[in-house]
Amino acid sequence: MSHTHSSHDDDNYSTRTGRAGPALLDIWIFFNLVGNTILLPILLLTFVLAKRARRHATLVNLLVTWIFSGIFANLLSVHQAMSFLHGLVPERKMLMQKPDHRFFANKHYGPEPPEALCIAQSSLLYGITPMWSVSVLMLFWFMSIAICGDREKSVIRTPKLILMLASPYVVHIAFFVAALVLSLNRPDDVTRHRRYFYCSLHHHKLALAMSLFTIGTCVGIIHLEVRLAITAYRHWWCLKQANKRNGVDFYFYLRVLAFGAFVTFGMIVNLLFLFDSKSLVPDIFLATAGAVVFLIFGIQCDVLSVWCYWRPPPPPPKDPVCEFKRTSFWRRSEATFQQDLAEVLKNLPPSPPLSKEDLIIISAKAPNIVRHSV
Repeated sequence: MSHTHSSHDDDNYSTRTGRAGPALLDIWIFFNLVGNTILLPILLLTFVLAKRARRHATLVNLLVTWIFSGIFANLLSVHQAMSFLHGLVPERKMLMQKPDHRFFANKHYGPEPPEALCIAQSSLLYGITPMWSVSVLMLFWFMSIAICGDREKSVIRTPKLILMLASPYVVHIAFFVAALVLSLNRPDDVTRHRRYFYCSLHHHKLALAMSLFTIGTCVGIIHLEVRLAITAYRHWWCLKQANKRNGVDFYFYLRVLAFGAFVTFGMIVNLLFLFDSKSLVPDIFLATAGAVVFLIFGIQCDVLSVWCYWRPPPPPPKDPVCEFKRTSFWRRSEATFQQDLAEVLKNLPPSPPLSKEDLIIISAKAPNIVRHSV
């Protein structure tokens, strides 16, 4: 297949993007480069290496999938992204005519990229959105399990954890192989000019399957999110009625709701892509996903305290049990959860003695608590 860049293709670009095309390309490159390949790796290393900010493997896995998407998207990126980062954007005509200072594959501007490179990028990107959706689904699945309140049910065994971590990559490989086979059989359907930002495969049935799979997964995510919100509200209401402190991290639920709203909007954008394959809005939205994930999960107190290591540590909590409830959600590891809980309970002050007016006797035969007044 001979990839050539014609004036007719440029006319199609002008019709689709108008004068905003170069600016949209700047935005797309910027978010893919900075959000997915710089900020998210920093957050990932923080979760893995910092003891104070460790998170569950499903959240770490989510960051890994987003980092992969940034790498795949940047295969054709150019020096324009670096110039944009430094505020040194040269004249566009000169950049289009002299694309000498490029990074990665150096094939974003000018003639079509080599056939092998274009097929590789289009095939790799085809499974990105399904991989994202499955990784988010596994994250919400873990959250719904961890908050159920039943210690036995909340323990995630190794086989289930392996399934939760491996399923996003299995889905990505499936769509990648399908796109690769179709691209090799019909190389003329693979081009960079169709999607403007990257190489893509024009195959309606595969695109429809990918969109429907992603939408179905997003419906499952929203279902789990609603269940999570209902469970959290019931816990809060019961504890409030009992005049008990619940130790719930309010900002954690704000982050969950923000992330859920982001996923819902992503489903709408995916629907837009399903009915308007020439729209650039889904590409811009997906490019900003890494930055949104960084903001949602990166602006937490323990993470910021790790980054601002020169600042004094926060004072110890007044209520160790509430603090344990608040912080153990993401740090919950089956190997250390009981050990941490035992350490907290050991450091609790002794309970005050029961008064004679209100002696509680627990029957050994019946599970109910019987209250006797002396």
